[in-house]
Amino acid sequence: MLPIERQQRIIDELNVNGRVIVAELVTLCQVSQETIRRDLTQLEKRGLLQRSHGGAVPAKRQAANIQGNTRVVNEYELSFRQRINEHVDAKMAIAKRALDFISPGDCILLDSSTTCWYLARQLPDIELTVLTNSIRIVQTLAARGSIRTICLGGEYSDRYEDFHGVVAEQPLREFQINKIFFSCSSLGNDGYLREGNENNAHLKQQMLLAAERKHLLLDGSKFLRPSFARICHYRDVDFLITDQLKDKELEQELAWNGVNIIDCSQRSHSMQLIKN
Repeated sequence: MLPIERQQRIIDELNVNGRVIVAELVTLCQVSQETIRRDLTQLEKRGLLQRSHGGAVPAKRQAANIQGNTRVVNEYELSFRQRINEHVDAKMAIAKRALDFISPGDCILLDSSTTCWYLARQLPDIELTVLTNSIRIVQTLAARGSIRTICLGGEYSDRYEDFHGVVAEQPLREFQINKIFFSCSSLGNDGYLREGNENNAHLKQQMLLAAERKHLLLDGSKFLRPSFARICHYRDVDFLITDQLKDKELEQELAWNGVNIIDCSQRSHSMQLIKN
């Protein structure tokens, strides 16, 4: 088992059980106690857990009681304002390449990721219907006379500058959406796309169900790293638009599962294995 696979297993166990014990992880992962302790130390440095005597517990989180439900937000997860300045060149290149998949008359769905915000900024003023839960995208498209913008309402998050919850999900059932463009916190070694927040993950699940074609916009920093809540498996995606995919084994796995890999760093040599 590779270190990244082992560490993802540790995070999964932590999410399920609320704590992990070194002795149990030794048996589960078939490695030494020293190896597990090194893994826990690395995960703690990333803010994914907190070391305790003989094991680890979830990292400190901020909890807010909302309409009788408890919402948990990982305080180490970056806000929209912080993420907007990360990997800017890659996000711009991915967004520009994604424009090739948008046609006049489309009804498209954009999530509240910073990459989709960069995509919205580059959208030409053509006849489009855009649904989004991002307040930033709504503001960006406000001056586009030909673009009809529909905001998915719901509970507003200042941290993510978006809306989520049941109210945001309901309108998705009312529209015929041609394409979704979305991003996520990570594509894990287990094949699952993940978010750092369970509310965002659930909304993206509903978005994917509502759209005919699914376009994942993912910069190279997000491959094979741990994150919190599952969205879907990569086989549920039609197109992966990325600036780099250095892991050849992962690239082959994606292709075998029918994912069309669009490498925007090699525009004329995109790997096209179109799903039927």
